[in-house]
Amino acid sequence: MAERKKTMAETVEDKMVNELAVAQHAKMEFRLINPTEDGFLRVIKWNREELEAAVRQKTAAYENVVYTEDNIKQAKTDRAELNRLAKAIDERRKAVKKIINEPYEKFEAELKEITALINEPVKLIDKQVKAFEEQQKEEKKKQIEAAYREVIGDLAGVLPFERVFDPKYLNQTFKLLQAQQEIKSRVQTVRTDLETIDSLESRYKLNAKDVYIKTLDLSRALAENKRLSDLEEKLEAEKRRKAEEEAERKRQAEERRKAAEEKARLAEEQRKAQEAQERAVQESVSEQPETVAESQESGTQTFAAADPFAQKQASEPPKAEEKKYKTRFCAVGTKEQLNGLVEYMKENNIEYGRI
Repeated sequence: MAERKKTMAETVEDKMVNELAVAQHAKMEFRLINPTEDGFLRVIKWNREELEAAVRQKTAAYENVVYTEDNIKQAKTDRAELNRLAKAIDERRKAVKKIINEPYEKFEAELKEITALINEPVKLIDKQVKAFEEQQKEEKKKQIEAAYREVIGDLAGVLPFERVFDPKYLNQTFKLLQAQQEIKSRVQTVRTDLETIDSLESRYKLNAKDVYIKTLDLSRALAENKRLSDLEEKLEAEKRRKAEEEAERKRQAEERRKAAEEKARLAEEQRKAQEAQERAVQESVSEQPETVAESQESGTQTFAAADPFAQKQASEPPKAEEKKYKTRFCAVGTKEQLNGLVEYMKENNIEYGRI
């Protein structure tokens, strides 16, 4: 079908619309009128050479000057004069700057008024854009949380959504599917790590699990388990050492006790034997009276026969003798004590001999 030709009225209307659009576009464009961009002040011309030469001539007089105590007043005067010269030049610079900046400052203020008109609707639009983006983020977060609920199961109390969620997931450059996969992977990693801790043959795996729940760091949890196990082993070794030392102390004390008891027993036996011997002597004296003559006739050998002292007594005239008795006993004592016993019997004319 052939394209319909526009009427004269339609052609004129299109031309007017185009001209209006161009006019509106021109009005929205920032253009310099005076000065033009090529008409700006490019160089500030001033009597630089003249002023520089005068200043150099002025300052040359001070290059090798040396002030002493006598002319220190002149030094202060020269310093003040040079300071006044520098200040006068700087004040002139500031004045020129102010003159040049005045039209720009006015231009800047006027332009800011126009940009402020533009910023008003920009703020309104920005507010709506941000609200829309926030809504998108909330929707994205809900979808990520839905993926979390699919896999969390009985770990919800240990691993709430906030612990596995990363704010970067809500960035527009971060894909929703990637965020969901990362969430599921994190949950599975935690599940596997907890199973690893539960499989430990250790009485401290609950302590390790507490560390893991706080940090979500398996290496730190295992390190805590090892630390506590090593500490327990060290304490047990110390306990065994002290027990062995205590057992050895008790054994030595028991040996000392037994030695003391044995010593006391032997002493008691010796005492009882001595008492028994003394009783036997007393019983023999009272139950077996016998004269010396009878003793000699019975064939018992005494020291009287061999003792020179006894022989001397025998050569003397017989005297009326008291009735004598015979007994047998064994004396136990030191050599000195036994020698003393022999001397006693000799001094008291007590006959004695070997059993």
